[in-house]
Amino acid sequence: MSDSLSTPRPRAILFQHDLPVSAGALEGALVRAGFTLETRFREVRPGDADADLVVVLGGYMGVYEADQHPYLHEELALMEGRLARRRPCLGICLGAQMLAAVSGARVFRDPKGMVLGVQPIHVTPAGHAHPVFSGAPASFPVVQWHGDTFDTVRGAESLAASERQPQEAFLLSNSVGFLFHPEVVPPMLESWVHAFPQSLTRAGRRLEDVLTEDLPRLEAARTEIDGLLDRTARYLAHEVS
Repeated sequence: MSDSLSTPRPRAILFQHDLPVSAGALEGALVRAGFTLETRFREVRPGDADADLVVVLGGYMGVYEADQHPYLHEELALMEGRLARRRPCLGICLGAQMLAAVSGARVFRDPKGMVLGVQPIHVTPAGHAHPVFSGAPASFPVVQWHGDTFDTVRGAESLAASERQPQEAFLLSNSVGFLFHPEVVPPMLESWVHAFPQSLTRAGRRLEDVLTEDLPRLEAARTEIDGLLDRTARYLAHEVS
């Protein structure tokens, strides 16, 4: 069959809000699942709402600060419209909070403070039954880096929980939210702790402790995290096929 008659690869739009907060290891997983990738930096372009997949990455800003960052209003409207049409989104950290917000949940500054480090999540029974976490260990460490949280997302199924958030990973229709950062590999985490010292201060963490304790823990968990990324990408590819 000629290339002109071949099926086009599904298109994924990645919304980025901070230059250091890239898609990281997620990019490779999406490409392996068959997606072509386009990145947007603090903008929504015509036609983005109709992409096969939308990925909303993290950022220092909060959902409740959208008036200060108008592009968040555009992304929120895009995500709300896609949910209504059952077009999949993947939200990571800020992106997960935005998914929660468009479903009606309140997003707010976590009264318990900033969470920063490599800490365990625990897969729920529903998570083990879903393709995203099927075959994953009961618990494994991931990168946590956020100061906001959200109320229970109604209509969403919790796939993984942590000590502080019962919907650490959730399924909303056929969209997926991760409050944690599965895309972050050790060099990214090291660059973040050097680039954002104020976050270390807010979380009460010392730079040397993150470098000597958290980085090796993240490196040891790469098999589990890479498996999560690949399963997530394959699930989303199935949803757009």
